[in-house]
Amino acid sequence: MNYAAWRKYFERVITVPEAQIPLAEAALILASDEYLDLDVGLYLARLEDMAQHVRARVAYFSEPRAIVETLNAYLFDELGFHGNRTDYYDPRNSYLNDVLERRTGLPITLSVVVLAIAQRLQIPIYGIGLPGHFCVKWSDSNEEIVFDPFNGGEILDRRAVEARVRETVNPLIAFQSAWLDAVGTKYILTRMLQNLKSVFVRAEELERAWRVVDKLLLLDPRAGDEIRDFGLLSLKLGAHRQAAISLEQYLLAHSDAADADLMRVYLRRALEEIERLN
Repeated sequence: MNYAAWRKYFERVITVPEAQIPLAEAALILASDEYLDLDVGLYLARLEDMAQHVRARVAYFSEPRAIVETLNAYLFDELGFHGNRTDYYDPRNSYLNDVLERRTGLPITLSVVVLAIAQRLQIPIYGIGLPGHFCVKWSDSNEEIVFDPFNGGEILDRRAVEARVRETVNPLIAFQSAWLDAVGTKYILTRMLQNLKSVFVRAEELERAWRVVDKLLLLDPRAGDEIRDFGLLSLKLGAHRQAAISLEQYLLAHSDAADADLMRVYLRRALEEIERLN
């Protein structure tokens, strides 16, 4: 499929009530920017097979910690999934198909593997978006167990959660209970895309960044920063009409933003280019 077809596929998958969005399928579609011939069904079947292996092993357990430890032993000890510390900003760490093939990735993509299996087993494991890090937790009416797929499924108490955030964001920050709130599927997809955006902008791979922002706007058409960045990327890529549309939309909603005057300069540049080419 071409980009337009993959875009429609992504839009169709996410345009349902959020609780019904198939996380693994949507996450795999993100990799289509790199792999136009990606076989999504192949990797969904692989996740289903992994879930079946876990189902057989946890069938006789009722204690949450035993289930979590069994899941961790399978994924991180037996299959060898691990965090990629040596090449953290490799975009393959954000593509779920590559994570399943290479068994290494970012905190969020390794967490997606855990969440995809948990969803198939109908066990209460959810994503938690810590500042600068992503983990998962078992959460039912009786127990909450936070664990870290990037670090081999290490189980974290509140002090360890605080330490992890201090390592990545701010060495003086204090624990906040809101860090442990479960996040939804759109939040996870947005955070995955923002990771890719950061990588591509840093590498000045503007077309790839443009495609990422395009999907971010499918997830949230009112995201001001993404509307602005879509306009700026469009301008740099020579898509002057789209640049003008996006920058004008941004300024209409954020006329008093700190960067509004600068965005007006870029909008005039886009309009001048449109006029010149006509």
